[in-house]
Amino acid sequence: MEAPIRVLYLIGGGEFGGAEQHLIGLVNNLDTHQFHPQVAVFYEGEFSARVRRLGIPITVLKSGRKEWGGLHPVRDLINDWRPHVIHTHGVRANLIGRLANRQAGYPARLITTVHSILALDYPMYWKRLLFASFERLTWPFVHHFILVSRAMKEEHLKKGLPESKLSVVHNAIELPEQPQEHVPETSLRELLGVGDDVTIVGTVARLHTVKGHTYLLQAIQKVVAEDQNVVFPWFGDGDLYEELQAEAKALGVERYIKMLGFRQDVPDLLPQLDVFVLPSLSEGLSVALLEALAVGVPAIATAVGGSPEVIDSGEDGLLVPPADPEELAQAICLLVKDKELRLRMAKAGQEMVYRRFTLPRLVRETTDVYKKMIASK
Repeated sequence: MEAPIRVLYLIGGGEFGGAEQHLIGLVNNLDTHQFHPQVAVFYEGEFSARVRRLGIPITVLKSGRKEWGGLHPVRDLINDWRPHVIHTHGVRANLIGRLANRQAGYPARLITTVHSILALDYPMYWKRLLFASFERLTWPFVHHFILVSRAMKEEHLKKGLPESKLSVVHNAIELPEQPQEHVPETSLRELLGVGDDVTIVGTVARLHTVKGHTYLLQAIQKVVAEDQNVVFPWFGDGDLYEELQAEAKALGVERYIKMLGFRQDVPDLLPQLDVFVLPSLSEGLSVALLEALAVGVPAIATAVGGSPEVIDSGEDGLLVPPADPEELAQAICLLVKDKELRLRMAKAGQEMVYRRFTLPRLVRETTDVYKKMIASK
């Protein structure tokens, strides 16, 4: 078919996490001679602002009751623009995109990227049941699924999806040609009020049950009991902010934790960590983990989802079991005490990310799926 291929990207847009970073990297690196992207979201926010700054066309959809939660506006957008591909990200975008394409008579090939395990994203039983039902009922409307890790693919094979409809495209991040020396604009040590003798062990994740912060708190209690001179900045916000603050106080570790919320300057502060920790109970493939490794920060992650597909434990990072504060505390103490090990793992991790998790690879593999789906129409 003649270029450009029109691709409509649909995502919620109400938060800014790994899926949103993934999508921005993808649309910003498409070959504009071959692809014409447009993004549609249900909410105005940080994500839509960033897309707009990149000069990529974006529509904020009306999604009230009159619009059936956004169904009618998406259907109208499909009818008006006639995309060749609709690429959805997230539960709501998946449902609305699939139904709208069906209402419009299936003019586009519909592709869904699965970034996480739905059941663990929704702790409330009724939400898990409702959204899982919506997902399964609309699977027949999807022409192909992209999974961000092999672990995610295995999960979906167990659920009964045929292998012919599944492709693995590992997450990736925007990188310069080679690692750059970082010159901070804001001193993280000054921000935290600590000196050079303090080891900074940070995490970047929304404050959600699935991210495992409660187990990190329990691990921190064990770390500080050993008289380690450590501070733990947390980047990210979410519904559990007050609950985690109260838990930190109950454990007696509140003075070691700095909850910094959502910050625009994480790329400036992240390279200043001594250790990065990702205590998740489930992951697709963490963009935050890739970003930490890429800027030369040694990482500890739980062995869930795609993290074992990134880290070779003991070589370019450390893996620990999920929901295991004892093992997590031991891994933190190991890196806090051994600066030489930190430096060795940081170098190996950085080299690995530059070798395997670059955006050109992600764009190539994703657009190969587009072309394959269009050719099979």
